[in-house]
Amino acid sequence: MTKLYKCDFMDNGINFERFVIRACCKSVHSGVERPTLCDSYENIDWQKIKERRDIWRKQIAEGNPPVFCKGCSAIQTVNKLNNDDFVYFVDVNSFVKCNSRCVYCDCWSKKGVKEYSMFPYFQELFSKKLLKQVYYGYIQFAGGEPALMIDFDKIIDLCIENGMQRYIVNSNCIKYSQGIERLLRETETNLCCSLDSGCEETFAKIKNVPCFNQVVENLKKYTDAQQEGKSRVLSKFIIIPSYNDSEEEIIKWYDLSVSLGIKNLVLDIEREWFKSNNQKITKHMEKMIELIQKHCKKEGINLDYYESLKCLYKKV
Repeated sequence: MTKLYKCDFMDNGINFERFVIRACCKSVHSGVERPTLCDSYENIDWQKIKERRDIWRKQIAEGNPPVFCKGCSAIQTVNKLNNDDFVYFVDVNSFVKCNSRCVYCDCWSKKGVKEYSMFPYFQELFSKKLLKQVYYGYIQFAGGEPALMIDFDKIIDLCIENGMQRYIVNSNCIKYSQGIERLLRETETNLCCSLDSGCEETFAKIKNVPCFNQVVENLKKYTDAQQEGKSRVLSKFIIIPSYNDSEEEIIKWYDLSVSLGIKNLVLDIEREWFKSNNQKITKHMEKMIELIQKHCKKEGINLDYYESLKCLYKKV
Protein backbone atom coordinates (compact mmCIF):
# COMPACT_ATOMS: atom_id res chain seq x y z
CA MET A 1 0.00 0.00 0.00
CA THR A 2 1.34 3.43 -0.99
CA LYS A 3 2.18 5.64 1.96
CA LEU A 4 0.21 8.87 2.23
CA TYR A 5 1.24 12.01 4.10
CA LYS A 6 -0.64 15.07 5.28
CA CYS A 7 -0.18 18.25 7.27
CA ASP A 8 -3.13 19.65 9.22
CA PHE A 9 -1.86 23.20 8.79
CA MET A 10 -1.33 22.91 5.05
CA ASP A 11 -4.77 21.33 4.77
CA ASN A 12 -6.72 23.65 7.05
CA GLY A 13 -4.48 26.37 8.49
CA ILE A 14 -4.09 30.08 7.90
CA ASN A 15 -1.52 32.39 9.42
CA PHE A 16 -2.16 36.14 9.16
CA GLU A 17 1.21 37.88 9.27
CA ARG A 18 2.15 41.53 8.91
CA PHE A 19 2.46 41.65 5.14
CA VAL A 20 1.44 38.24 3.84
CA ILE A 21 -0.90 35.33 4.55
CA ARG A 22 0.76 31.96 5.09
CA ALA A 23 -0.42 28.43 5.78
CA CYS A 24 1.30 28.21 9.17
CA CYS A 25 3.95 29.66 11.46
CA LYS A 26 5.78 26.40 12.20
CA SER A 27 9.18 27.45 10.89
CA VAL A 28 9.01 31.03 12.08
CA HIS A 29 12.34 30.78 13.95
CA SER A 30 14.18 28.38 11.62
CA GLY A 31 15.19 30.90 8.97
CA VAL A 32 13.43 28.89 6.25
CA GLU A 33 11.00 30.71 3.95
CA ARG A 34 7.49 29.56 4.80
CA PRO A 35 4.53 28.73 2.55
CA THR A 36 2.95 31.99 1.40
CA LEU A 37 -0.70 31.67 0.39
CA CYS A 38 -1.23 35.33 -0.48
CA ASP A 39 1.34 38.10 -1.00
CA SER A 40 -0.90 40.99 0.05
CA TYR A 41 -3.98 41.88 2.07
CA GLU A 42 -5.38 43.85 -0.84
CA ASN A 43 -8.02 42.04 -2.90
CA ILE A 44 -7.52 38.59 -1.39
CA ASP A 45 -8.41 35.89 -3.92
CA TRP A 46 -9.53 32.86 -1.91
CA GLN A 47 -9.71 30.68 -5.04
CA LYS A 48 -6.04 31.34 -5.79
CA ILE A 49 -5.22 30.59 -2.16
CA LYS A 50 -6.99 27.24 -2.56
CA GLU A 51 -5.14 26.46 -5.79
CA ARG A 52 -1.76 27.28 -4.25
CA ARG A 53 -2.54 25.22 -1.15
CA ASP A 54 -3.69 22.27 -3.27
CA ILE A 55 -0.35 22.10 -5.08
CA TRP A 56 1.56 21.85 -1.81
CA ARG A 57 -0.96 19.41 -0.31
CA LYS A 58 -0.43 17.10 -3.29
CA GLN A 59 3.36 17.28 -2.94
CA ILE A 60 3.13 16.48 0.78
CA ALA A 61 0.68 13.61 0.14
CA GLU A 62 3.15 12.00 -2.29
CA GLY A 63 6.02 12.24 0.22
CA ASN A 64 7.80 15.00 -1.68
CA PRO A 65 6.99 18.13 0.38
CA PRO A 66 8.12 21.60 -0.76
CA VAL A 67 11.44 22.74 0.68
CA PHE A 68 9.84 24.84 3.43
CA CYS A 69 7.99 21.76 4.74
CA LYS A 70 10.80 19.20 4.65
CA GLY A 71 11.47 17.67 8.05
CA CYS A 72 8.53 19.43 9.72
CA SER A 73 7.05 17.44 12.63
CA ALA A 74 3.52 18.47 11.56
CA ILE A 75 3.66 16.09 8.57
CA GLN A 76 2.03 12.77 9.44
CA THR A 77 1.57 9.39 7.82
CA VAL A 78 -2.13 8.71 7.19
CA ASN A 79 -4.40 6.13 5.56
CA LYS A 80 -6.75 8.71 4.08
CA LEU A 81 -6.31 12.27 2.90
CA ASN A 82 -8.44 15.22 3.97
CA ASN A 83 -10.19 16.80 1.00
CA ASP A 84 -12.13 19.65 2.61
CA ASP A 85 -11.12 23.29 2.31
CA PHE A 86 -12.34 24.69 5.62
CA VAL A 87 -10.03 26.65 7.91
CA TYR A 88 -9.65 25.00 11.33
CA PHE A 89 -6.46 26.66 12.57
CA VAL A 90 -6.08 30.45 12.60
CA ASP A 91 -2.88 32.15 13.76
CA VAL A 92 -3.04 35.93 14.03
CA ASN A 93 0.48 37.39 13.87
CA SER A 94 -0.41 40.47 11.84
CA PHE A 95 0.62 43.03 14.44
CA VAL A 96 3.78 43.89 16.38
CA LYS A 97 2.63 46.73 18.62
CA CYS A 98 3.46 46.01 22.25
CA ASN A 99 3.40 47.91 25.54
CA SER A 100 6.26 45.90 27.01
CA ARG A 101 9.99 46.02 26.22
CA CYS A 102 11.03 42.49 27.10
CA VAL A 103 14.77 41.81 26.96
CA TYR A 104 14.18 38.52 25.09
CA CYS A 105 11.94 39.96 22.35
CA ASP A 106 12.44 42.56 19.61
CA CYS A 107 8.82 42.71 18.47
CA TRP A 108 8.26 46.04 20.21
CA SER A 109 11.23 47.65 18.41
CA LYS A 110 9.72 47.36 14.92
CA LYS A 111 9.22 50.84 13.46
CA GLY A 112 7.02 52.12 10.68
CA VAL A 113 4.78 49.05 10.59
CA LYS A 114 1.35 49.82 9.20
CA GLU A 115 -1.44 48.74 11.52
CA TYR A 116 -4.79 47.66 10.18
CA SER A 117 -7.86 45.92 11.48
CA MET A 118 -8.22 42.16 11.02
CA PHE A 119 -11.97 42.47 11.57
CA PRO A 120 -12.89 42.61 7.83
CA TYR A 121 -10.86 39.47 7.13
CA PHE A 122 -12.64 37.54 9.86
CA GLN A 123 -15.93 38.81 8.48
CA GLU A 124 -14.93 37.49 5.07
CA LEU A 125 -13.96 34.08 6.47
CA PHE A 126 -17.39 33.77 8.07
CA SER A 127 -19.39 35.21 5.16
CA LYS A 128 -17.70 32.77 2.76
CA LYS A 129 -18.22 29.95 5.28
CA LEU A 130 -14.50 29.13 5.24
CA LEU A 131 -13.87 29.09 9.00
CA LYS A 132 -15.25 26.06 10.81
CA GLN A 133 -15.16 25.00 14.47
CA VAL A 134 -13.83 21.51 15.19
CA TYR A 135 -12.80 20.06 18.54
CA TYR A 136 -9.08 20.20 17.72
CA GLY A 137 -9.06 23.56 15.90
CA TYR A 138 -8.29 26.98 17.35
CA ILE A 139 -7.89 30.71 16.82
CA GLN A 140 -4.59 31.92 18.25
CA PHE A 141 -3.53 35.52 18.90
CA ALA A 142 0.22 36.06 19.20
CA GLY A 143 2.31 38.63 17.33
CA GLY A 144 2.61 41.71 19.59
CA GLU A 145 0.11 42.38 22.41
CA PRO A 146 -3.41 41.25 21.42
CA ALA A 147 -5.11 43.71 23.77
CA LEU A 148 -3.64 46.52 21.64
CA MET A 149 -4.93 45.15 18.33
CA ILE A 150 -7.31 47.37 16.42
CA ASP A 151 -10.85 45.98 16.89
CA PHE A 152 -9.61 43.09 19.07
CA ASP A 153 -12.77 42.99 21.21
CA LYS A 154 -14.95 43.27 18.06
CA ILE A 155 -13.13 40.31 16.53
CA ILE A 156 -13.72 38.26 19.69
CA ASP A 157 -17.43 39.14 19.70
CA LEU A 158 -17.73 38.22 16.01
CA CYS A 159 -15.99 34.87 16.49
CA ILE A 160 -18.08 33.90 19.51
CA GLU A 161 -21.29 34.91 17.73
CA ASN A 162 -20.29 32.61 14.87
CA GLY A 163 -19.80 29.64 17.17
CA MET A 164 -16.03 29.57 17.53
CA GLN A 165 -15.19 28.04 20.89
CA ARG A 166 -11.43 27.29 21.07
CA TYR A 167 -8.82 30.04 21.47
CA ILE A 168 -5.20 30.57 22.46
CA VAL A 169 -4.24 34.06 23.59
CA ASN A 170 -0.68 35.12 24.37
CA SER A 171 -0.83 38.35 26.38
CA ASN A 172 1.45 40.25 28.73
CA CYS A 173 -1.69 41.28 30.65
CA ILE A 174 -0.53 44.89 31.06
CA LYS A 175 -3.73 46.20 29.50
CA TYR A 176 -7.01 44.67 30.71
CA SER A 177 -9.20 43.37 27.88
CA GLN A 178 -12.93 42.74 28.05
CA GLY A 179 -12.49 40.45 25.07
CA ILE A 180 -10.02 38.22 26.91
CA GLU A 181 -12.25 38.06 29.98
CA ARG A 182 -15.23 37.14 27.80
CA LEU A 183 -13.23 34.35 26.18
CA LEU A 184 -12.34 32.94 29.60
CA ARG A 185 -15.95 33.13 30.80
CA GLU A 186 -17.65 31.73 27.70
CA THR A 187 -15.24 29.60 25.66
CA GLU A 188 -12.44 27.03 25.79
CA THR A 189 -9.53 29.43 26.00
CA ASN A 190 -5.91 29.16 27.07
CA LEU A 191 -4.56 32.55 28.13
CA CYS A 192 -0.79 32.43 28.51
CA CYS A 193 1.03 35.27 30.28
CA SER A 194 4.82 35.26 30.36
CA LEU A 195 5.15 36.64 33.88
CA ASP A 196 8.83 35.62 34.22
CA SER A 197 9.10 36.93 37.77
CA GLY A 198 7.42 37.03 41.15
CA CYS A 199 8.71 40.40 42.31
CA GLU A 200 8.47 43.97 41.09
CA GLU A 201 12.20 44.65 40.82
CA THR A 202 13.09 41.66 38.62
CA PHE A 203 9.95 42.12 36.55
CA ALA A 204 10.97 45.72 35.75
CA LYS A 205 14.46 44.60 34.67
CA ILE A 206 13.04 42.02 32.28
CA LYS A 207 10.09 43.94 30.90
CA ASN A 208 11.59 47.44 31.06
CA VAL A 209 8.21 48.88 32.05
CA PRO A 210 7.03 49.57 35.64
CA CYS A 211 3.70 47.74 35.58
CA PHE A 212 4.13 44.68 37.80
CA ASN A 213 1.19 45.47 40.11
CA GLN A 214 -1.05 46.21 37.13
CA VAL A 215 -0.23 42.83 35.56
CA VAL A 216 -0.90 41.03 38.84
CA GLU A 217 -4.24 42.81 39.20
CA ASN A 218 -5.32 41.88 35.65
CA LEU A 219 -4.18 38.28 36.08
CA LYS A 220 -6.37 38.03 39.17
CA LYS A 221 -9.37 39.28 37.15
CA TYR A 222 -8.67 36.72 34.46
CA THR A 223 -8.19 33.80 36.86
CA ASP A 224 -11.49 34.73 38.54
CA ALA A 225 -13.14 34.53 35.10
CA GLN A 226 -11.74 31.15 34.05
CA GLN A 227 -14.03 28.12 34.02
CA GLU A 228 -12.86 24.96 35.74
CA GLY A 229 -12.15 22.26 33.17
CA LYS A 230 -12.85 24.56 30.22
CA SER A 231 -10.80 27.75 30.10
CA ARG A 232 -7.55 28.36 31.91
CA VAL A 233 -4.89 30.95 32.66
CA LEU A 234 -1.27 29.87 32.29
CA SER A 235 1.69 31.60 33.92
CA LYS A 236 4.97 31.24 32.04
CA PHE A 237 8.51 31.60 33.34
CA ILE A 238 11.24 32.08 30.75
CA ILE A 239 14.63 31.38 32.32
CA ILE A 240 16.77 34.37 31.33
CA PRO A 241 20.46 34.12 32.28
CA SER A 242 21.64 37.02 34.47
CA TYR A 243 18.06 38.16 35.12
CA ASN A 244 16.00 35.46 36.84
CA ASP A 245 18.08 32.26 36.69
CA SER A 246 18.02 31.45 40.39
CA GLU A 247 16.00 29.16 42.64
CA GLU A 248 14.91 32.19 44.67
CA GLU A 249 13.47 33.94 41.60
CA ILE A 250 11.64 30.93 40.24
CA ILE A 251 10.09 30.16 43.63
CA LYS A 252 8.86 33.76 43.92
CA TRP A 253 7.18 33.32 40.52
CA TYR A 254 5.70 29.99 41.53
CA ASP A 255 4.32 31.33 44.82
CA LEU A 256 2.80 34.41 43.17
CA SER A 257 1.20 32.41 40.37
CA VAL A 258 -0.38 29.90 42.76
CA SER A 259 -1.58 32.69 45.08
CA LEU A 260 -3.48 34.20 42.12
CA GLY A 261 -5.36 30.95 41.57
CA ILE A 262 -3.31 29.87 38.57
CA LYS A 263 -3.09 26.09 38.33
CA ASN A 264 -1.23 25.80 35.03
CA LEU A 265 2.44 26.73 34.76
CA VAL A 266 4.78 26.77 31.78
CA LEU A 267 8.59 26.81 31.74
CA ASP A 268 10.83 27.96 28.91
CA ILE A 269 14.35 29.28 28.38
CA GLU A 270 15.55 32.33 26.50
CA ARG A 271 15.74 31.21 22.87
CA GLU A 272 18.97 32.87 21.70
CA TRP A 273 20.90 31.73 24.79
CA PHE A 274 19.61 28.19 24.25
CA LYS A 275 20.74 28.21 20.61
CA SER A 276 24.18 29.55 21.47
CA ASN A 277 24.59 26.78 24.06
CA ASN A 278 23.85 23.99 21.59
CA GLN A 279 20.35 23.47 22.98
CA LYS A 280 21.64 22.46 26.39
CA ILE A 281 20.96 23.91 29.82
CA THR A 282 23.21 24.15 32.87
CA LYS A 283 23.08 21.89 35.93
CA HIS A 284 21.89 24.89 37.91
CA MET A 285 18.96 25.37 35.53
CA GLU A 286 18.14 21.67 35.83
CA LYS A 287 17.92 22.11 39.61
CA MET A 288 15.60 25.10 39.18
CA ILE A 289 13.29 23.03 37.02
CA GLU A 290 13.43 20.03 39.36
CA LEU A 291 12.45 22.31 42.23
CA ILE A 292 9.33 23.48 40.40
CA GLN A 293 8.51 19.94 39.32
CA LYS A 294 8.50 18.83 42.99
CA HIS A 295 6.31 21.75 44.07
CA CYS A 296 3.83 21.13 41.24
CA LYS A 297 3.61 17.42 41.96
CA LYS A 298 3.09 18.03 45.68
CA GLU A 299 0.42 20.73 45.23
CA GLY A 300 -1.39 19.33 42.17
CA ILE A 301 -0.32 22.09 39.76
CA ASN A 302 -0.10 21.33 36.03
CA LEU A 303 3.36 21.90 34.57
CA ASP A 304 4.24 22.08 30.89
CA TYR A 305 7.17 23.21 28.79
CA TYR A 306 7.31 25.63 25.88
CA GLU A 307 9.27 25.61 22.63
CA SER A 308 12.95 25.24 23.63
CA LEU A 309 12.45 23.20 26.78
CA LYS A 310 9.84 20.95 25.16
CA CYS A 311 12.64 18.99 23.47
CA LEU A 312 14.27 18.31 26.85
CA TYR A 313 11.30 17.65 29.14
CA LYS A 314 8.08 15.77 28.87
CA LYS A 315 4.92 17.09 30.47
CA VAL A 316 4.53 15.98 34.12
